[in-house]
Amino acid sequence: MTKPLPLVRFRPFTAPVLFVCTAVGALVLAGIAMLTLLPLLLAGAVVLAWAALAVLLAWAGIEGMAALERWFENDPRFQR
Repeated sequence: MTKPLPLVRFRPFTAPVLFVCTAVGALVLAGIAMLTLLPLLLAGAVVLAWAALAVLLAWAGIEGMAALERWFENDPRFQR
């Protein structure tokens, strides 16, 4: 037969102090994790914004060239 595990017992004053320290430690670790991930999230947002800008500029360039081609085809100065 195995021995039962001994229970960890704290004095009445130390238990609330231990809980408060644990809660503060958890908040500090969560804050550090957020501060670590925040630059990565911002960098990802910047990359997505640049990609969207590149797509929009490419689309605008294609539309501009198509408009220029229509103008060349319809303008009598270019009908030679």
